[in-house]
Amino acid sequence: MCKKPILSIIVPIYNVEQYLAECLDSLIRQTEKNIEILCIDDGSTDKSKSIVEAYISHHDNIKLICQPNRGPSAARNTGIYNAKGTYIAFIDPDDTVAENMYQKMLTIANIHQLDLVMCGFKTIPNNNIIYPNFPANCVCDTLDFIKYNINIHESNDLCFSWRFIFKRDWVIKEQILFNENVRCGEDTTYNLKALVSTTKVYLIKEALYYYRVNNSNSIMRSKYNPYMEDSLILQIKDKKELIEKYNLDQYTPITYDMAQYIIKRYTDLLFRNAFNNPNSLNRLKNIAHILSLKFIRESFHIVGYKNLYNSKKEYIFYLLMKWKISFAVYNILKQQYINEDVIKQ
Repeated sequence: MCKKPILSIIVPIYNVEQYLAECLDSLIRQTEKNIEILCIDDGSTDKSKSIVEAYISHHDNIKLICQPNRGPSAARNTGIYNAKGTYIAFIDPDDTVAENMYQKMLTIANIHQLDLVMCGFKTIPNNNIIYPNFPANCVCDTLDFIKYNINIHESNDLCFSWRFIFKRDWVIKEQILFNENVRCGEDTTYNLKALVSTTKVYLIKEALYYYRVNNSNSIMRSKYNPYMEDSLILQIKDKKELIEKYNLDQYTPITYDMAQYIIKRYTDLLFRNAFNNPNSLNRLKNIAHILSLKFIRESFHIVGYKNLYNSKKEYIFYLLMKWKISFAVYNILKQQYINEDVIKQ
């Protein structure tokens, strides 16, 4: 590439040979041509590296950086430091994007001189469309976005760094980097830090990113993730520090919203992870351990006895978790996972 790219698209790669070509094809088809595609191979053991090398032989704006396996956060940080673009974006290697995604986002960023632009997304293959849970197609105050978005976790508005483009100089100046010790769910803290580090964001009410939800190799969807518990603890610690530093609870019930999300989402992730641990000999003990985790207990204390669920059955399960009746929680989960074919009898 002769001139400085307007955008660097960072692709963290780990064992995604099945989907990688489709991802790269969608980037090559972008209507904005002044881009570089930074592929960060994080120690893949399949054919992912060879696939990228084949694309490089035909496209001079694709670059490959190889590193030992250190997780998606480290791979993204490597991309940030090596990016040459004025803006940076992230894409997961099993996903694709609309052909005009980056051109549209860059145009808006340039018109309004923004550090941050956000869009909606569509899930693949079920085609659910998720828009920002806030007045869209306009410039918004980032504090207002946090302040008035009372379900910012539940609505997924803190999830997924690939929904944004970020001005690189600003990212480096503010040190908006991923915590490399967090190997799952790292996006939410990153995005919150980005939002509180600038004053304006533009929200595009259009599904420009296509998010694949059925890839078993995804770190959040794998059968067993040995890093999950430690990663969630670190992620919550980082997020609480940001909430305290920027006094966010003064404006919004973000701590309460986070507690609800932990109970409804993170407990499910931890339970499924525990049931699928191939080295576990005592699942009941693991369930008891999860229910005793400090951040889980704090979340139940914050929510109290409010019913977060749509059915009496779900609320009873919530109470069993809150009261730490481990054997009942275990038996309900066991039957549920057998019915879902998550585990075998």
